[in-house]
Amino acid sequence: MTEGISTKDFIVKIIKWRKVFVVVTVITILVSGILVFLMPKQYKSTAILFAARQFSVSKLVIEANAGNQEDYMQIGDEDDCEKLIQLLSSDVLKLKVANAYNLWERWNIKDTAFSYHYLRLKWEDMVSIKRTEFNSVKVEVYDYTANGAAEIANGISEFADTVKHEMTQTVSSQVLQIVKEEYENTLLRMKELEDSLQSLRMLGVLHYKEQVKAYSKSHAQAMGKNDVAAMKRLQAKLDTLQKYGGSYQIMHDNLDKYGAKYPDIKAKYDEALVNYKTILPVKFVVEKARPNEYKARPKRMIIVLIAVLANNLIALLFMLFKERFKNFNY
Repeated sequence: MTEGISTKDFIVKIIKWRKVFVVVTVITILVSGILVFLMPKQYKSTAILFAARQFSVSKLVIEANAGNQEDYMQIGDEDDCEKLIQLLSSDVLKLKVANAYNLWERWNIKDTAFSYHYLRLKWEDMVSIKRTEFNSVKVEVYDYTANGAAEIANGISEFADTVKHEMTQTVSSQVLQIVKEEYENTLLRMKELEDSLQSLRMLGVLHYKEQVKAYSKSHAQAMGKNDVAAMKRLQAKLDTLQKYGGSYQIMHDNLDKYGAKYPDIKAKYDEALVNYKTILPVKFVVEKARPNEYKARPKRMIIVLIAVLANNLIALLFMLFKERFKNFNY
């Protein structure tokens, strides 16, 4: 084995093997140049977003107590920004964008059982979603056409609202169903009580407590006058009240209870309906993506330069090992 060489000896060896390096450089430039030339051009478009505050739509818009409402025009904080990034990076959004803009053909993704796997790999190479130092979200998209890159970048930001709505719709639909059933049951029960009270009114039971007082007073006056006909007439009315008055009072009290409950359940139903139907944006678009005709990738000169340096380094290591083992054999 030879001992370690000095810097001077190392430089001498490089000069000695210069022809090898020239040959490697020429071959590398030719091969890598051809390969790089065959690589398709990629264009980049960027969209800048700010996260919106995340609250219930009904709380923001139709809540009666205005003093407790949040400002839906306020830009979101760091937590809201992280939630927006999670939505933009979700697999559900990837599939929606892929289907909407036919990324399967646009990005030459193989139509196999592993198509989704290839989509994720390609997405990682073509799409970048990250938070900036200003607490905004930057969406960078590469594509083989300038218009395509802008369309996909804007599509990603637009589908964030759809993904958020679909994600929360499962809960909001269940809440709506529960509140709707309670609301309809309240209306049905109030209708039944109204119909029953109307039937009792047709029998002469209009207001149980007031009628009992009035008929009792009139009956006493008829007794004082010894008016037998009036006494019989009033007694018949009192008998009717005695027979149906209890039911009337119970239904009247229940109707009052449902009447007091109705505004609350109606407000809950309206809120649930708004939350289910309305899509409130989860972001503010600061800058929409625009087509940029200037090629972003590949950086051909850089790729060729790196290839030349790498191959020359490999050639240098090979020559050093070759010389070392040659000396060892002697």
